[in-house]
Amino acid sequence: MPEAVPDRPSRELLPWQEETWRHLLDRLSSGRFPHALLLSGPRGVGKEQLARRLAAALVCESQEVMDRPCEACPSCRLSRAGTHPDVHWLAPEEEGKAIRIDAVRDLIGRSALTTQARGVRVFVISPAEAMNRAAANALLKTLEEPVPSSTLVLVSSAPHRLPATIRSRCQQVTLNSVQIAVAAAWLKKRGTSDDEESALSLAGGAPLLALRFLEEKRLEQVMRLVEDLGALKTRKANPVAVAAHWSQMGAEKVLDGLRRILGDLLRLASGQTLRLLPPDAGEHLQVLMKNINLRKLFDFVDELNRLELQLANNLNGAMLTERMVNAWLATTRAEKR
Repeated sequence: MPEAVPDRPSRELLPWQEETWRHLLDRLSSGRFPHALLLSGPRGVGKEQLARRLAAALVCESQEVMDRPCEACPSCRLSRAGTHPDVHWLAPEEEGKAIRIDAVRDLIGRSALTTQARGVRVFVISPAEAMNRAAANALLKTLEEPVPSSTLVLVSSAPHRLPATIRSRCQQVTLNSVQIAVAAAWLKKRGTSDDEESALSLAGGAPLLALRFLEEKRLEQVMRLVEDLGALKTRKANPVAVAAHWSQMGAEKVLDGLRRILGDLLRLASGQTLRLLPPDAGEHLQVLMKNINLRKLFDFVDELNRLELQLANNLNGAMLTERMVNAWLATTRAEKR
């Protein structure tokens, strides 16, 4: 799932990005900036935000590279409004869907056009792993024969899902996980709530994802999923009703929540403590673990992975939630002796 892209894109330099930003400007100042950059890191650390700032810096008209984006020149004003003619952003038409070959071909066609401002074009693809195989192959041809004065920025939370041929032709810059103290302080300044630490745990320490979780009350949703799994396991819930509720919640959110729950379930199974869910979820998870074959639990994780790929390829969300419910029922079904 991609990071949120607001209507008025933010280019704020986040506290944990300062070192990476200095490195990027140093490369730009020295004239050694790559024609293709792979900006990767965990979800929710602000990769798209940094990519927008980078795109603005690349087209900024200021002669002082280390001060870019200057926020005062005509190019910066256009970038801030999201209307700069030489900055192009390619994303799925719908969140969670694939980027198809026609969209990549259109991007390649734009790269051959005359630039409108200072002679630099910037193309951002986010999330890059959303490209289907045909789209990725089409992009590879451009990477092998880059267009002068064009910079391609791939943004990815799952770079391992990109073909090795694409990764090898990009210079990689990685945004690492954020220290909890830094992330919590950033959240507190936004006056979100008193649940910063729980939200950060659920988000794996990613501040922007934690902020989104707080706004969407995701922790409550995940705990409801835990209850649903327990009720399905004990056959106290109607599977059709649960599937309908999950469909209403949204297949992507359910998939994401189940992944986090299963992550902590597997930690408990190996004698570790919870890492994502709050401590008071431990008792519920212990009930879920009771009498479940560990192999079948891993099979359920594999099924979630397959369903996630099918969702990206336009599988109907309601059908997908039904499959998730049925897969969990199969996981918890007592084995015949």
